[in-house]
Amino acid sequence: MLFSMNPSELPKVLAVLVAEEGNYMYVDKIGYVPSRDLAVFYLKEALRDFHSLMRKERFENVEARKMADRIDYDRVEREIEEIARVSDRKELREKSSLIAAKALAISARLGGGQNE
Repeated sequence: MLFSMNPSELPKVLAVLVAEEGNYMYVDKIGYVPSRDLAVFYLKEALRDFHSLMRKERFENVEARKMADRIDYDRVEREIEEIARVSDRKELREKSSLIAAKALAISARLGGGQNE
């Protein structure tokens, strides 16, 4: 079973980091994460950087800002909780790869990584 819900908000958070800052670090880490506790840790770190980014007065990438403003944080929390419940390494790999792949696809639509 991949996700009981389709992960939609976590990929957006990561995509905004890529699109606005050219920061692929969390996409790469999440895409290859070996354990659920590390996955949750990396997501915490990504959210911390995301919140710092949200305090910026002006985004260079207007589309990234629009997406960031529409993120549903209740859903982000549910998606993190779902990852924290994963008990099988194969399932974790499937979920984390899906999040990373969706983040890259979304960031490309936003003009991702052009500020590198």
